[in-house]
Order: sequence, then C-alpha cells, then structure tokens
Amino acid sequence: NPAVFNKSRNITTSIVRYPALISSQSLDLNFPLDNFVFSSSLKHISYGVFKGYNENGEDIGSYRSNETWLDGYCSKEMNSYPISIGSSISLKSANFSSLNIKTFFTSIGAIGYFKNKNNAVGFSINEIGLKLADQQVSYIKPNFNLGVSKKLNYLPAIIYFDLLIEKKYKAEVFIGGCFSLNNTMKILVGSSNRKIDQNTSQGLFRSLLGATGFGFEYDFNQILVQYGFYYYGTGIRVDGLSIGIRF
Repeated sequence: NPAVFNKSRNITTSIVRYPALISSQSLDLNFPLDNFVFSSSLKHISYGVFKGYNENGEDIGSYRSNETWLDGYCSKEMNSYPISIGSSISLKSANFSSLNIKTFFTSIGAIGYFKNKNNAVGFSINEIGLKLADQQVSYIKPNFNLGVSKKLNYLPAIIYFDLLIEKKYKAEVFIGGCFSLNNTMKILVGSSNRKIDQNTSQGLFRSLLGATGFGFEYDFNQILVQYGFYYYGTGIRVDGLSIGIRF
C-alpha cells in the first residue's frame, strides 16, 4: 500500500536468491519531511544468459533476460483524522531476447488507524497503467488490496490479513504475524491460500511448508538486518537478505 507512512529516514539494500542462479537486487531510499514521506527504489532481476537459436536450430548468439523497476512513492498523514494517503509511480523495463516490454503504472491507497499504527485497515488500487510491447500499447487491469493489522492484547505480536483481488477477479488471502522476542529481535511468518493450489501431495513436509515464508529481524539501533526464506509447494526455497541504515 503506497499510503504506508514510515517516519524512519533510511537507505536499504537487499538481495534475493532464486533457484537456477537467478537473483534480484534492490536499493531503497526513505526520506520523511514533516507530514510527507518520499521514497524511491531501484530493482533489478537477472534471469541469466541464454543461447539463442533460429527456427532452423542454428546458433544466433547469446542473449540476456532481465527486468528493471524504478519506483517513486509519496504518502501524507492527515492532520484532522488518523488517516494516511499515498500514491506511487513505477516504470518497468523487461528484456527477453529481442523482445522489450515497457510498463508504466501508478497505485493509490489509504490507511486508517485505530488507537495506534499497529491497529489499522487499508485499501489500495495497484498497477493502473499501460504496457508497450512490439510497438503496441495495451491497458493494464489493476488489482485491489484490502489489508488489516491487529496488535494482540496478551501476546507481543501483530497479526496481518490481506485480501488481494487480481485480474479476472481472482481472490487470494494472505495471513501473517510479527512476533517480538525483545526490543531488538522479531520473528515473522506468513502464508496464503496458495498453499492449496501449490500442494503437490508429495510429502507432509512440502504440504505443510508450501506457500509459507519465515523471517527474522534484528535491530542494531542504526542498522536493521532482515533475513527471510519462502517455500513453494514443490519444495523450492527462495532466500532474501536486506540491510537498512538509518541516518
């Protein structure tokens, strides 16, 4: 949700490792100013180098496949109501051999808070925009997200619930939790109804962990380190690490 109001001024770098030597990197900057927060991010994912062949099976050289995103966000806290609003603009470039796809889209959202920022409900409309491929322009159908967070009264934990409605009105449900062990360390866990679609029934371990992610966060005052991993239903694991510096 682009209305997330993060008052921490920081710069964050992250890397995600996928199978088959696929990796992604990102660099994020968050800069608060009074009742406004500006943030931007640069993301890149490389799918590797591949050998190209024509319809006759002749080698035509190697090519790279990759995607790059450039995002900008702005959120504002309302003075009279416990509400924050925000919007974002994104430009994405994807290269697959000789095919280049350019995408431009925007997102808008709002978050309402109850008592504190750990009890909230938010709604956003994401990826409203255009796609340019093979000199043809097409409209991108947006997706809709409804999110709720609730701080538990008797446990040091915050529970999150998200309903995502994508193209063709396909609905997905996500649920997660953030558990505080102390002032510096947190454990995160989350899953979704993708667990049902990704269940291959190839063992109890895969069925339990499919479409589930786990994470750990450690706060060194000025430095925030986060590590997480996600299991697909097939048993494939994806790992990610981010390091943020407050300044």
